[in-house]
Amino acid sequence: MKKSLAIYIKIIPILCVVILLVRLLSDLPWWGFIIPVMALGVLLEWKNIRYSTFAAGFLAGFVIWVGASVYFDSTTGGNILYRMGLLLSVPKIVVIFASGIIGGGLTGLALYCGKCMVSFDKANHSTL
Repeated sequence: MKKSLAIYIKIIPILCVVILLVRLLSDLPWWGFIIPVMALGVLLEWKNIRYSTFAAGFLAGFVIWVGASVYFDSTTGGNILYRMGLLLSVPKIVVIFASGIIGGGLTGLALYCGKCMVSFDKANHSTL
């Protein structure tokens, strides 16, 4: 249990930094963070680091997207997310958490797909 917690304590901040750097350093579309996260999943699988990839990716993506939504809301005076909530007939906090769930899901799937690409490659080469 302690070993897996130590792995999460290392991987989740790395994922958060990767997502933030991709958003700050590039003009990629909003989903552009998926490519480096998938590459990180490939790298971690090659290093044979065992952890729950989707859970780590989801948690990191959720934290980043909720944090970005709160920051965006505070810098714009709260009007835009409030209006999105009115458009969807939900409170503003639901819009914030919905963006976190979407971002976390995408990050978790990207990390998992990166892991599966290496696992699939290992399975195909072991039968040759």
